[in-house]
Amino acid sequence: MGQAVGSRVAVFDVDGTLLRGDCLWLAARRSKGAMGQLLAAMAVLPWLIGWQLRLVSTGRFKQQTIAAFGVCGAVNRANAAGRGDWLLGELQAQLRPEALVRLRWHQQRGDRVVLCSASPRLLLQPLADWLGVELLCTELQHQHGQWLPKLASPNCKGPEKVRRLAEHLGPLDGLTIEAYGDSKGDRELLQAAALPHYRSFLSEPQPYPAFSLGPLLPVVALALLGYGLLGIWSQGDQLVPLLRSLWPQIALGLLLVLLGYGIRYSRWRLLLAALKQHPPMSADARIWMGSYAFTATPGKSGEAVRSLLLKQECGVPVPPTLMALVVERLTDGTAVLLLLVINLPLLLRWQVPLAVPIGIALFAVLVGWLVLTSPWAKAQLKGSLKQLLPRKLANAGGDGLAALRQLQQPGLLLQATAIGALAWTLEGVSLWLLLRGMGIEAVGIGGATIAHTTAGLLGALTLLPGGLGSTEAGTVGLLALQGVGVAAATPATLLIRLMTLWFATALGVVCLMWRPSNKR
Repeated sequence: MGQAVGSRVAVFDVDGTLLRGDCLWLAARRSKGAMGQLLAAMAVLPWLIGWQLRLVSTGRFKQQTIAAFGVCGAVNRANAAGRGDWLLGELQAQLRPEALVRLRWHQQRGDRVVLCSASPRLLLQPLADWLGVELLCTELQHQHGQWLPKLASPNCKGPEKVRRLAEHLGPLDGLTIEAYGDSKGDRELLQAAALPHYRSFLSEPQPYPAFSLGPLLPVVALALLGYGLLGIWSQGDQLVPLLRSLWPQIALGLLLVLLGYGIRYSRWRLLLAALKQHPPMSADARIWMGSYAFTATPGKSGEAVRSLLLKQECGVPVPPTLMALVVERLTDGTAVLLLLVINLPLLLRWQVPLAVPIGIALFAVLVGWLVLTSPWAKAQLKGSLKQLLPRKLANAGGDGLAALRQLQQPGLLLQATAIGALAWTLEGVSLWLLLRGMGIEAVGIGGATIAHTTAGLLGALTLLPGGLGSTEAGTVGLLALQGVGVAAATPATLLIRLMTLWFATALGVVCLMWRPSNKR
């Protein structure tokens, strides 16, 4: 038997999905002349900055924009003059033809069609009436026949869309929802739909992506710009000849780094085996390397996308893999501390007081404790997760305590630490090769390893994305302790960071983009 018509609902986002643009900005431009738009933009600018810095909510920013551009006044005047369709012509011109075809197809099939938008009703109601559909949206205050630039409801985006839909339709469990959206504000709606269409109007479902590389782009751009400026500052017009002369060392160093990642992957499989999880190695290896696309996130928290992808592609439960990832990161830290202990005579030869490595170890323990107990640190890590991952994964830690107890085996932790130490040492050898290629023989393999690993640990503890800035400064400083001048230490540091952090990021992006087409 076919499904009852009343149980099928098609939900369309408006701005960016049904329309090419944003109806609020269309209205803002039409409400005022050129000079008025300039003055309004200047008035809104502080609110825009606050919104971008997350100091101002989207709803408050929207309210201020509507007020500054006089949108309510323009609509009130148009209604008084009998022109309630004041903006309808422009909205019709912005309709995506493929979106309109899909909407009409749902109507012809007898589906219930709903527009669900963060834009206000005073702009969208004429369009909804013309299309013959229902409308859920952000509500403004309406008194004595006049629209006021004050929100009368929460901003209709994100979880609010699902809440409003349930309020309007009743329990969603008995409905077959087909949803169309294009942005992060539609994520929860698409995830709640039986048939999601993310930036697509084809008949095949297209779910909201499990990850987004967008938050990484500013970090990558800032890093590359900073590296370029520092390289020119330290080497001037000799930077390009230096890079050309170091190609053999760079190539060999990259091979060692790749070998190090292979060794780290063996640790991952060891942890999964302890949890009795055995996903197919081909998919697991691709997902494991793909998670390194998010290494340049605060505390490397974005790497947790690994758990979500393993769940989606291999059916592996999230909590065990999330706890395995936590132990993987922790044993990276204990591996660095092990290397410090092994190279203690070297530290003493540099006339570094014994209190320094002990202080680093205590500092690492202190930061780890703060991350587990400090509301601020938890908020930073949780915020990073929510930027990159669905809420279900970001909040999955509470179910992983049993898995964490399984991983707290001394022998297992010692093996994982030893594997991490070996992988870190290979990266240290890569730095040593670079220094040798630059004619610097005062630094041995141990010294290069300590400079690279200790700075990396301290950079991770700062919770800065990828330890950006702090790691580079730490490496240069530790090389300076060994007699390497800043002019030579700076390009060597930047190169080893490109060969490790940013090489892993690039490999991760490639692995995430490569999705086998023959999956069942």
